[in-house]
Amino acid sequence: MSNQQSAAGIGVGPRPPISTWFHHHRQAAQASYEKLLQAPVSNFLTILVIGVALALPHLGISIATAVQGQIEQLDSPPQLSLLLDGTVTYEEAARIREHVMRKPGIAEVKLVDRDRALAEFTAATGLQDLVERLSSNPLPHSLWVYPKANVRTAGLEQLQIDLGALTGVSQVILDSRWLKRLNAFTDLLRTTASVLFLVMALGVVLTLGNTLRLGIEARRDEIVVIKLIGGGNAFARRPFLYTGLFTGALGGVMASFLSGLALMALNAPVNRLFELYDQVPAVPSLVPSDLFVLILMGAGLGLISAWYSAQLHLTRIQPK
Repeated sequence: MSNQQSAAGIGVGPRPPISTWFHHHRQAAQASYEKLLQAPVSNFLTILVIGVALALPHLGISIATAVQGQIEQLDSPPQLSLLLDGTVTYEEAARIREHVMRKPGIAEVKLVDRDRALAEFTAATGLQDLVERLSSNPLPHSLWVYPKANVRTAGLEQLQIDLGALTGVSQVILDSRWLKRLNAFTDLLRTTASVLFLVMALGVVLTLGNTLRLGIEARRDEIVVIKLIGGGNAFARRPFLYTGLFTGALGGVMASFLSGLALMALNAPVNRLFELYDQVPAVPSLVPSDLFVLILMGAGLGLISAWYSAQLHLTRIQPK
């Protein structure tokens, strides 16, 4: 390469600016790629660290999303039991049932008369002798209210309040404690995964930043020469930016591979969890969009880390 071409390569010769920019970026990308191949073991370990850092939070979010989706499709959503006043007749209970059925969010309402309730109580407890000694049936008429599947926990609680305000209703019982616990668990898992991602992202930036710092120190003399002939920090920084970009993107590919393996290993336990709630197994799987997002996130973290590390250390390298 002639001196004129060399000077053009760093933007001080007659080569048009746009052509120079593309020409040098192609050279910087190629040089960075070759540098990665020259140290396969150390670079593979760095890529593996990035892959683990991205795979763990992705795995947590994937499982939380799958569980939340199954919760929303439960075949047996929480049931509300309306205990009517003891003075309410069967005909009045039927009218209350029709009124409740017209409310939004209600899928079905069953009227259970007091005689049936007493018979079921007797059969379940075996206290027939005690029941026969009663002078009258102490149980009231009741309504079993089945909300629609798309009614969330907050909507169920508001529905409980609304139904409790109806005339003739003595008490409304909502057994949603198990659903609240399951929702709380998925929220905790999702939040933990998000916090874990932030911590792991910081670890990726620090790890890759330290790797690039060593690369900058190894090329100190080359950087000094570049600055002596007029090259600036932006010119010297480009190869390291591509190194961070390539390493981060490959870390995203590694994260996709590790996440896929982990989801396959979790196939059986997650399916057993869904079957406990009479749900069709729906194990989360890695989809192309996940692969794209992980690669994009890895490349972004690598680029940010490379820019910060190069900006920090290149300014300290000056020709004497």
